[in-house]
Amino acid sequence: MENIRKFLKSPDENRDEFWESEDLIWIDWREDDESIIEYFNEKLPLEDNIQFECVEIEKERGIDIILKKDGSVERIPYADDFADRDTTLKSVQNYVSPKYQVRWYMDSLGSDTLAFCIKLSLEWKNLEKEFGVEKVRYYFEPIDNDLVMFEMSIDEVFDLIEEREK
Repeated sequence: MENIRKFLKSPDENRDEFWESEDLIWIDWREDDESIIEYFNEKLPLEDNIQFECVEIEKERGIDIILKKDGSVERIPYADDFADRDTTLKSVQNYVSPKYQVRWYMDSLGSDTLAFCIKLSLEWKNLEKEFGVEKVRYYFEPIDNDLVMFEMSIDEVFDLIEEREK
């Protein structure tokens, strides 16, 4: 959390250093969805790893990813024709919640490779107390089921960038 705290204290001065930090998980828009889960598992303690299985299916997308937790099994709810990063990321968030929270590092907005952080929910709450909810969420947007990340049109991206500059 020290890298995030240092960044939030002085974003303009620490932006370049933060971009290189181990706190960020970089995901390309063409990334295999199972790789995304593996990237998050690399940041989580072993006992909190996301348990999953990829199975081949007859639908156009070719795979299903099945999440396993506490004896229950849930398929990531992809469209029939393709798997997508947004759905995978939302499913990861739902899986790790409420203990952890995945946040989108908003300085990566506009790129075809987006950055994310996963930290304990309590740590995010502490950062919001220290720096204010608005500032933390300006740089680190919580992922919820309505958030669009990779599936934005270019116009939506530019509109959001313009809105953030105000």
